[in-house]
Amino acid sequence: MKSHWLFLTTAALFLSACSSDDLEEELETINFGSDYYKNDYYLLNATDYELDYHIANTQLNGDERDVADDDYYLATLAKDAQQYAITHESNANRKLSLYVAARNVFGPVAQKKVEVEYDHAYHVVAWQNAAQINISLIEQQQDNQDDAYALRIFAAEPIQVSIKGHSFSLDAGELSAFVHGSDCDSDIKIAQKNVDLCTISFNRSYLLVANQQGLAALYTEQ
Repeated sequence: MKSHWLFLTTAALFLSACSSDDLEEELETINFGSDYYKNDYYLLNATDYELDYHIANTQLNGDERDVADDDYYLATLAKDAQQYAITHESNANRKLSLYVAARNVFGPVAQKKVEVEYDHAYHVVAWQNAAQINISLIEQQQDNQDDAYALRIFAAEPIQVSIKGHSFSLDAGELSAFVHGSDCDSDIKIAQKNVDLCTISFNRSYLLVANQQGLAALYTEQ
């Protein structure tokens, strides 16, 4: 009986030695390694800066980690760089902290907390309004048509858009529904300027980032 009591006491001491931090860390990572918890993200730089991109899962209680820490660094994208694809795992609460910072030590930074769905693909868009940079998460979508190109327009600044004579306005940070065109250099005007889209294809979908100068960046929807 005495040896049995000693075993139970030793086991209890062992369990109590596992700190709450250790248990929390185990819970943080328990869902990792399963494809069900992985998403594809496409990093986009529609600013005038070279940017570092970071993504961090929040803790299970929703508290944010220090996403600016080097542990969460993913990639550096120059101005006008092609979109950069990554796969990132999420824990059970599906909340992420997004962060971008200009490589210049005195440059701007942007940070945002978002919630994602499992088995989705997203754009992580860094965009610029005057000297300020911002970051937005946009779910990838397609609306392909055989005889037209499909666009969603994301406004980095307040803009007026004209599609085949039909006009609408977008505020900074606002995303349009899909619009379609067939003439690559005259169907679409942004801020009263014709947008040259003659490098894109019918039966494809695109995300167009726009500002007062017109087209700031153009990316393919995957």
